[in-house]
Amino acid sequence: MFMKQYFVSIQLVLLIGWLGGTVISCKKMDDYKKFGEGGEIVYPATFDSLKVIPGNGRVMITGLLAGDPNVTRYKIFWNNGSDSLERTIARHGRIDTLKQIVDRLPEGPMTFTLRTYDDRGNRSIPMTVTGNVYGASFQASVNERGNRAVLNTKFDRNGAAVISWADVDAYVGVLGMRVHYFDANDKERDTIIVVQGKDQQTAIRGVSVTKPILYNTLYLPEAVGVDTFTVASKTLPLFTEVALLNNVKPIANEANDGDRWANLRDWISNDAVKNHNGFGGTDRSSDAKIYFEAGWGAPAITNGKIYQVVTLPPGKYRFHGSIDWYHLSTKNDVWLMAAPGNNGLPNVSELASAFAYKKVENGTWDVSMEFTVTQQIQLSLGLLLDMSDSGEAMRFNSLRLYIVN
Repeated sequence: MFMKQYFVSIQLVLLIGWLGGTVISCKKMDDYKKFGEGGEIVYPATFDSLKVIPGNGRVMITGLLAGDPNVTRYKIFWNNGSDSLERTIARHGRIDTLKQIVDRLPEGPMTFTLRTYDDRGNRSIPMTVTGNVYGASFQASVNERGNRAVLNTKFDRNGAAVISWADVDAYVGVLGMRVHYFDANDKERDTIIVVQGKDQQTAIRGVSVTKPILYNTLYLPEAVGVDTFTVASKTLPLFTEVALLNNVKPIANEANDGDRWANLRDWISNDAVKNHNGFGGTDRSSDAKIYFEAGWGAPAITNGKIYQVVTLPPGKYRFHGSIDWYHLSTKNDVWLMAAPGNNGLPNVSELASAFAYKKVENGTWDVSMEFTVTQQIQLSLGLLLDMSDSGEAMRFNSLRLYIVN
């Protein structure tokens, strides 16, 4: 009798151990199944890596859903559960992404609770995530900050509007600047300039010089957001000049003879103007200016040329020379000139092929050449010189290209 009871007890212990191992194994096989008094309870998979991306009166909730192909929908609750939305979800792969907008929210911190549901009506354990909603209060703070300051603007010789921005600290929350402008074909354009905090300069090519440029600054309340906040647009002043290079005294040189004469930097010069043993175009002996001299021991200048290549949109322009000094003996012929293309200026015998030209009258101290561009064009712009070797000179304080508005 005793031996039989002992044998039954061993069998019972083994059975209990086997059942315990089976339960443990089932938990490893199916993490979503739990047991309660009512039998098996299934918890569908939940979203992982939940985040709240802030916006203006709304947010975007993002997350990842892995495993459990039976999940068919989800619900998001907020305002202590009194508000909610429900959406279906179609599984496409092993990992699916949640990107759900929740709108019409009050400004301030907000907590959201998410549950998933499977095709049998089982619901997951709740997951909570907290984020911020922005609105009128943040907009008021943006209005106080206003638009990012512009230090200066210029229209460069390549047909680009160049904007130099004031420095801005990262904590201010500037995302960038939206620039609205008309192009050279009179078409409206918008472009977004991503912010750089320090020493930022923006070049926008093909900009009209007859229409204003507007910009407004874009703000983000946090590093990532679904909405930007902005302020009223600001209008930049119309451009009044095309920025030529090295065109106002003191003039820089790229090479010199070690004494008086030097070659102009940033200007294309032919050999004819370098009539002082291979140098010419500027005089280093005093206040350096654009200067040409023939005679007094130097050969004549025949079809001497200096020019820069410019790209101009439609508009009216004035090429102006401010004369500092001149000397006339027998022939001191100088022209302001613009020629089509980038191949330089024509010879004196080919004046008719120029786009525009104006002869400098000896005895005047200012000379201007006005011309109109009807479609975007590339021009060679500069001086054509024809000087005898009997003692001729022409010296300019500046050569400037103005935009006539």
